[in-house]
Amino acid sequence: AMQATLEQYRAQHRSATAQLTVLTGVVPATLPELPQALLKQQITLDKIAYESSAAVRSAQSKQEAARERVRQAESGHWPTIKVQAGRTRYENDRQSYWDDEVQLQVEAPLYQGGLVNAKTQSAEGDREAAQAAIQQAKLAINQNASTAYADMIGAQQRQAAGEVQLASADHTRNVYADEYRLSKRSLNDLLSVEQDVFQADSSRITALYDGWDATVRYAAAVDNLLDIMGIDRQQSSGDLLPSLQ
Repeated sequence: AMQATLEQYRAQHRSATAQLTVLTGVVPATLPELPQALLKQQITLDKIAYESSAAVRSAQSKQEAARERVRQAESGHWPTIKVQAGRTRYENDRQSYWDDEVQLQVEAPLYQGGLVNAKTQSAEGDREAAQAAIQQAKLAINQNASTAYADMIGAQQRQAAGEVQLASADHTRNVYADEYRLSKRSLNDLLSVEQDVFQADSSRITALYDGWDATVRYAAAVDNLLDIMGIDRQQSSGDLLPSLQ
């Protein structure tokens, strides 16, 4: 069972390394520690900068485009005015002169079978859908950030409890070792307390990993991860990736 668990962890490690290689184009021999800036990021669930989110900005751009389509469709109700000017030269045996001409053309949609209204309603529907997409993007950000924050707090509490449990189990192991030397404890007691130490340490490490995972997910949810990892957002700067050496 222990060997199967170990192989499962190794498979997860290989899968994560492969994903990292796909994302960065680098096959790392070793991985650096995660930046401490992740732990120092400000948690502001009530003041999330939605405008910095790519998903929100994309939805807002679609909304602006939909508004322009609404205005364009509504313009079909208004008449079109066109001014044309011309000048013609006439010459004959008796006289020559210029004929100046100005024409004002007015085109008004008298009846189009509801075409303009249909276009306007369609464009208005697109605008409302874009507005809903903005709210949906903000809601998704808020939900992901809130979930990550709750997981982060829970992991920190479990890590603290695991450290207390590990200290207690380690103290018990030392006491049992002394009592074993005095023939007051059996070898089975030593093995049992050693298992308690291992389980406490394993729980602490798992909670530590869960805390880091939740911290990364929170940074990704509020769109802080690129800045914290030192990845340049600007295309003109070269799309720099952090060093994996």
